[in-house]
Amino acid sequence: MSETRTTRDTAKNKVVVYEEEGGDPSVDLLVVGNTHGRTRVRAVGDPAQAVELAVRLVAEGADRIELCGSFGAVWHARVARAVGGRAPVGAIYYGFESLTPIAAYKARFEAGEVLSDAFLVVHEGADPVTDRVVHAKPGGGRVTLVAVPDEETAARVAAELGPELQLIEFYGVGGPDAAEPVIEAVSPAGVPVGVTAFAGP
Repeated sequence: MSETRTTRDTAKNKVVVYEEEGGDPSVDLLVVGNTHGRTRVRAVGDPAQAVELAVRLVAEGADRIELCGSFGAVWHARVARAVGGRAPVGAIYYGFESLTPIAAYKARFEAGEVLSDAFLVVHEGADPVTDRVVHAKPGGGRVTLVAVPDEETAARVAAELGPELQLIEFYGVGGPDAAEPVIEAVSPAGVPVGVTAFAGP
């Protein structure tokens, strides 16, 4: 019998932040709460808003912040500096196997194509059927936000959604062991998968 891998994260008040045109940083787009803590997803309309939002969230008790891949290393560093070590700050990065499809995604996005993404967020005890929100993007396409209890469930959800997606970002865990099953689940569809890496101390 295979062992189910779950996040070793001890954070109890996590927030995922992504960039979207017209995003309102005060609005929770997805909230998952249970005895294992609370995870929320918020959108900002501009990268600079992520700095202010992260500082405010940490002051309110957030103990882990994760940024979407569109922020890149520069904004990741700026947010981490602003938080000042009061909480870990991670951001999505892409492995070598995803470089070609993520470059194609970026080119299509910049050309104005309508694209659809999924954010899979590990939260122990989550139900991927009920802890799911499909959020319409301004101008078309959608972001599907799904909370999953572990990496194996994330891989199943990724395989289910993969044919309809151009991008997957995987939050709540980090490292190759966590990312591997999700990457393999959508590899036949050529969907790039990003996974969280954390800023140094």
